[in-house]
Amino acid sequence: MSTLTVVLTHLAGPAADDRMELLRAVAPDARLVVGHGGTRSDYERVTWPEKFFVDDPTLRGPAQHLQSLTQVFEIAWREYVARDAELDSVYVIEYDHLILDPAFEHRLRALASETGADLLGKTCVDRTATNEAHYIRWRRDERLLEHLRRHSVREDPEQIFGALGDGLWLTRRALEAYVNVGTHPPCYCEVYVPTLVHHLGFRVVDIDRHGDLYHHVRWLPEYSSSEVLALARAGVPFVHPAKDPALDAALREIVGDRARPAGARGA
Repeated sequence: MSTLTVVLTHLAGPAADDRMELLRAVAPDARLVVGHGGTRSDYERVTWPEKFFVDDPTLRGPAQHLQSLTQVFEIAWREYVARDAELDSVYVIEYDHLILDPAFEHRLRALASETGADLLGKTCVDRTATNEAHYIRWRRDERLLEHLRRHSVREDPEQIFGALGDGLWLTRRALEAYVNVGTHPPCYCEVYVPTLVHHLGFRVVDIDRHGDLYHHVRWLPEYSSSEVLALARAGVPFVHPAKDPALDAALREIVGDRARPAGARGA
């Protein structure tokens, strides 16, 4: 079994391609797909062989609180996962989420198996009755609440969860159930994805409660180039956010150095 890793980007061709080449250097056996949420012209310049265009204006702003992953999930399911029985999960990351461990799929799958998770995410927790900003924004949105009441199998259909929108891992069955809901109300992906998956009867799990895989995954501030290089040399599995395109060549060198026999390093 394997994971479909969808890399969300808005970058033009060369920049998007360079980041994909870095990911391939780290994990040559991974199934990596570009999900492009930028302009059509920038998408057309991407030469990475597996890619799809997401024609969703919420991914291009300016109303960031309405960003949606629904089209991303629908296309990933229809064009890839539903057609390939070997794909048992999907991993959705942003272009500035660095994968630095070739065993990343195994480590995420092992954590999901250990915890019984159908969704793994950063700070993926119940936000109900808290002062968290996204909960306050959505707790009385009647379109969302009516939607949850219609589909929920839980005792409390008004529970609202939250997670960082980057680095979400879902099982095949959770992705299929999400897509089969059909229509979805406007709602910020960091709220909507874990909330809906929970109400459809699946287990959502906070990665941070079960180890340090995402210790260096955060919303802000952006990691500096020197920080990223130091973390890569230290063997950190994931870093986010890391936007500097100049990092890619240096990181490929670090990856290549790891792959060489010990006696040949630095030669």
